Amino acid sequence: MHLLVLSEAFYPETSGGAHVRWRFCQLAVERGHDVTVFTPHEKGFAKSEIVDGVEIRRPFPVKSDSVPIYSPIAVITRIAASVLFFVYLCWWLRDQDVDGLHSASHLTHWVGKALSVFYDLPLVSFIGYTPSVDADPSLSPQLLLERVNFRFFMGQTVFCRIPRTKEIIERYTDGTVVVLHGILNQKRITDAVSTADRDQRRIDLGIDENETLLVYVGRLAPLKNPVGAIEVLSEFPSEYTLAIVGDGDERETVEQAVREHGVEDRVRICGLLPHGEALETIAAADALVFPSHTESYGAVVFEALALNTTVFARPVGAVPAVDHPRLHVGSLDEFPRLLSGTTIESFDGLDTETLERFSMERYTDGLLGAFEEQTTRETTIGGA
Repeated sequence: MHLLVLSEAFYPETSGGAHVRWRFCQLAVERGHDVTVFTPHEKGFAKSEIVDGVEIRRPFPVKSDSVPIYSPIAVITRIAASVLFFVYLCWWLRDQDVDGLHSASHLTHWVGKALSVFYDLPLVSFIGYTPSVDADPSLSPQLLLERVNFRFFMGQTVFCRIPRTKEIIERYTDGTVVVLHGILNQKRITDAVSTADRDQRRIDLGIDENETLLVYVGRLAPLKNPVGAIEVLSEFPSEYTLAIVGDGDERETVEQAVREHGVEDRVRICGLLPHGEALETIAAADALVFPSHTESYGAVVFEALALNTTVFARPVGAVPAVDHPRLHVGSLDEFPRLLSGTTIESFDGLDTETLERFSMERYTDGLLGAFEEQTTRETTIGGA
């Protein structure tokens, strides 16, 4: 099959959504499919390139780099750019043989739907984070755009991350809505474990044998709540140390919180690390602390579980829907009690069952299976 993928976030970006889309395209190519991706242009990125067999086209930007993605002005420019994308894609498709469309971003859903109707192509949609699942969703441009997408612009098959999202989408669309797990890069995690030296990593972080190492991995941003991890650490005695992996606009706030709680000697701010080194740090830790206020999925939780690291997480993203013996879920106020009441056992190596259960290979199986099913159905109907 030749698949056309539409996504606002894509390689070489490092966000969770960009990672998922990129890995799906890599695996689809490895399985013998042709993949062309259309994504916005950003400063420093090539307008067109082929990477790992994936054709990537970035015709033009959708907003200024300095403008937040969901600010009112950015929403307006992104909508305008989506119209240009549609016109450009109509021109591009005039001499292309495409078998299916995959849309994975709010501003590409209407484009994918229109193209699927005009060119009679199967469309598979994906919904990641949605403000609809918030406890008290407030009226916002993102929420309005989302509801319009759900009502008018979903594909014949819609994949999402959690049961609650599935319930909401099913209120608006007649398509088939399926919860699809899978976010872990099996090769990257396996490679990290094969080269990791747990004891040496702990030594590098200045952790003694009798210390308990907690780790926070994520952007230093308000929604990720890194300060919450520091607050949890402050509830424990000096034998507990916290490694913070990540960078972002809230770094100064994090450093200030460390000083205010008097834990300067027990916090290691590692900054942004290469993914492999971040995985090694998770594997070296006794537990991962996941204090995020909101998540579309929570990739780092599943990375930690696959690395045999205990996780203490708030009930966000896919976390509440997952049953795992090393996953402990509660509010941030409950973290000290959960940590104190849990016997943390550290294991080297991989939890292969968890790795396979939440792998990108499984995610790719789901998406490609949906395309093949739709293609088979249309062929059967056409031959009837």
